[in-house]
Amino acid sequence: MFDATFWVAISFLLFVVLILYKKVPKFVLNQIDIKISELKNKIDEAENLKFNSEKLLSNVQGKLEKSEKNRAEILRKAQKISENEIAITKEKMQRSLENKETAAFDKIQQAKNDAISQIKKEATEIAIETVKKVIIENLDIKKQENINLLKLKNSIKKLENIN
Repeated sequence: MFDATFWVAISFLLFVVLILYKKVPKFVLNQIDIKISELKNKIDEAENLKFNSEKLLSNVQGKLEKSEKNRAEILRKAQKISENEIAITKEKMQRSLENKETAAFDKIQQAKNDAISQIKKEATEIAIETVKKVIIENLDIKKQENINLLKLKNSIKKLENIN
């Protein structure tokens, strides 16, 4: 009368009743609720971390943009300073070259004036010597002395005027 399937059905029903009696479904639901709660907490924590990360990323990007602006400003100022220094250096070099050119011109002019003065002096001395020789050869002694004295006085005056 009772075959194996009947006994399997009965044991299954007893098993289900036993499980319900022992409150296993409530226990399983509590465990599932606990896991759901834990997962919700982890999700909330992950969302908070994501929010904080985005906030930090935004701050860092702001600082990066600010540092880029500062870098660009520093480069602009450095370029301006460099250009000013180059202009100042060019101006100094130009003035230095002009001063050296002026000094060289002055030295050349001075050397020219010294040479002309030296030539005049030597020409005067040669002329005096020549005049002396001519006079000595052509005049008698008394006349020579008078003329020599006169010429010497004139030559001395001329030399004083030249120097």
